[in-house]
Amino acid sequence: MGRQRTVLHVTLDEAREQVISGIDYAAYRETDSSLHDSDKDRLFGSEHYKSGRPIYKPSPWAEGDFEDKMATLLRMANSLNRSVPAFREAQRLLENEESVLGRVVRRANNPQT
Repeated sequence: MGRQRTVLHVTLDEAREQVISGIDYAAYRETDSSLHDSDKDRLFGSEHYKSGRPIYKPSPWAEGDFEDKMATLLRMANSLNRSVPAFREAQRLLENEESVLGRVVRRANNPQT
């Protein structure tokens, strides 16, 4: 008998929040520099995050190839969350979107592209 797949019922916004949270955690854990609200908003696709944290210097993630940097962080997040099926499921919901986060998910899952 094969493995039964649990279907999660989350909205696209909840999936975005979950993936962005994973990327943010990987950034903080692996580089000691978490994402700024502006980075998260860019990934989310609209203004969504308002932490109220003061910004003392520009985000290290904003310069250069933002999507490539986020894909690298998402690969780290996938490793950190390998025992969390909901994290992979959230990415599956987003991977076909034509959005920044959709492209990041595709890059993370297909690093050669």
